[in-house]
Amino acid sequence: MHTRPTLRPASLAAALLMALAACGLNTHPPHTPGPGASFAESIGPLGHVDAAGIQADLEALETIAEANGGVRTAGTAGYEASVDYVAGKLRDLGYAVQTPAFAMATFAEEPGATIRVAGGATFKGGPDFHAMIYSSSGDLTARIAEVGYGTNQSGGCSPSDFADFPRGAIALAPPGNCFRRDAVLNAVAAGAVALIVAYPQWSTSAVRRPTLLFPDGIEIPAISASAEVGAALRAAAEGGSQVSISVHTDIGSAMVRNVIAESHAVADRVVMLGGHLDSVHDGPGINDNSSGSAALLGVARVLAEQHATVRVRFAFWAGEEFGLLGSRDYVASLRSAEQAEISAYLNFDMLGSPNYVPFVYDAPSAALGSARIADFLVSYLKEAGVGAEPRDLGSSSDHASFDGLGIPTGGIFTGATETKSGAQAAKFGGMADAPMDACYHLACDTLANVDVDLVAEFADAALAVAVAIASGHLPLS
Repeated sequence: MHTRPTLRPASLAAALLMALAACGLNTHPPHTPGPGASFAESIGPLGHVDAAGIQADLEALETIAEANGGVRTAGTAGYEASVDYVAGKLRDLGYAVQTPAFAMATFAEEPGATIRVAGGATFKGGPDFHAMIYSSSGDLTARIAEVGYGTNQSGGCSPSDFADFPRGAIALAPPGNCFRRDAVLNAVAAGAVALIVAYPQWSTSAVRRPTLLFPDGIEIPAISASAEVGAALRAAAEGGSQVSISVHTDIGSAMVRNVIAESHAVADRVVMLGGHLDSVHDGPGINDNSSGSAALLGVARVLAEQHATVRVRFAFWAGEEFGLLGSRDYVASLRSAEQAEISAYLNFDMLGSPNYVPFVYDAPSAALGSARIADFLVSYLKEAGVGAEPRDLGSSSDHASFDGLGIPTGGIFTGATETKSGAQAAKFGGMADAPMDACYHLACDTLANVDVDLVAEFADAALAVAVAIASGHLPLS
């Protein structure tokens, strides 16, 4: 278990000063009150995000999931209850809260799905495979053909992977370095009646459910499967055996809500802190991403209790697990002047992975000013005794919606199914050659899967960087 160094208000301010100095920034900008004023004096005392408060919020969100079929997926009652909980907490703290709604396509997989190999094994939906989000339904029997397994092939990501594909067959592919949607559309164009992607690193009962982003153009069943299923289907392909698939999905629509809360401070520009509130279809999502949501609530509590005069806006997004839907809708709704007033967006997604690495967002292609955020967080976390490792997270979470507008972005992430290296274990502790979060996107992503002290540590870092930017002590341009 990670032991959390406690940063009380005085030492937190000291850490801020040291981090700002490490970033090469002036800690006494012109608007501070007097030539000898410190950072702490210029903004008032900063509080400390209490792990007990984070624990209580995580327990509440887990209880919501338990009362709603074990999930808090966008478009379900569990998600709506999560919105009500978070919005209520923020209103009680005195924030101006809105819950803007948008329409999204929902998805559900009906129970009883099967894959049968003629004369061989039968595999069941759930433990052995899942329909990907927005997969079509199907009852079919066909031969199976491998695609994308060759040395110069890309797991179905390129149309050339399907050059010799027999129309009317089921396509079997390994995971490729592209959106699964692209592989499915290539399979449709090649005349496949279904696509099964077999993940060699996924065992029975540990199969995840990728998203196809939206249902348009997905005309065939699209399935993610375990290594065991993949081995059986490759043998069937080599032996010419027929394979039968039965999978039924329900694609509907719903109005879902983001939660947007803002302090009452007056300033020309605002710092946004966000993270997604929804869970996946197959678990309660307590690390992914109740941990980020609880950290944001912790920061909001401290700022409210300290009567902070900085302008901050908190966002709890819907539909991230479907494809960043909530944050994309939000940025699309902003007028040019509203976009321009956002000085930075900070994202917090998965902050309590049990075999964690403290990753700090650091994309070379991110908007101007993002590197300063990364430098600040790295310096802060090193001073706090946690350490940090910069990483390019690409477009894997809601920061991508803001980076697309040219807004500086940053954030913290503690790892998902990535394998922890020996060097990372030596530096940060934990177990080498094991996943950072073995329960990622699974039913076991419960409170027992979260390092609560670690979440509180990163909530302190979120507080520090938000205040540094909003108070002008961390200029981004």
